[in-house]
Amino acid sequence: MNVLKTVLAIAALLLVTSCTIESDTVLPDPTAAGDAIPGFPSDKPFRLETFEKDKQVYKAFATITPERETEALRYVVTFDDGTPNRLVVQARKISENNYLIRFAQTIEGLRPSLSESGLGFVTIRDGDYYLLSGITDDGQLEEMFPGQTLPRGAGTSTIKLDTMDQAKTISAWFGANFQKLTEYKDYTKFRVVKEQN
Repeated sequence: MNVLKTVLAIAALLLVTSCTIESDTVLPDPTAAGDAIPGFPSDKPFRLETFEKDKQVYKAFATITPERETEALRYVVTFDDGTPNRLVVQARKISENNYLIRFAQTIEGLRPSLSESGLGFVTIRDGDYYLLSGITDDGQLEEMFPGQTLPRGAGTSTIKLDTMDQAKTISAWFGANFQKLTEYKDYTKFRVVKEQN
């Protein structure tokens, strides 16, 4: 995952924290197409800008190209900094305005692999997108999974999901409580760049 972390850090699509969210069983095909994300154009490339918390401004950072497979979509992320690697993103709707995504690093001519991918959670509010890419505080996990074994990888800070039910639990909690995570900086905020008339 080191190459993936470098790409993501440069791109600022996902705020890579001291942990990642992974699974071998939830959305296990990193090349699959998935559900359309509301507000994302489905028929043409579009731009994203990320919110820089320190400066309180948005900054454009990537172009997204949707790829359609019958009724399903995948999104290919190309970064403004010229990074040759791209991300392939598939989304699965969990509930209204809440999505699970798998993002996978892809290099020209090579098929993305599960080992170079990770999971994230997107919640949508008033045209803004909030993306959770890690959970650094066990108190948050304990709130999500009260009285249960926390879904951590053995001896690591990695969150390892075994079931879609675990993903749904995190998605529901994040959708209701994402503002609580501001101080932990476990998520990033972004939006689609509006076209000029």
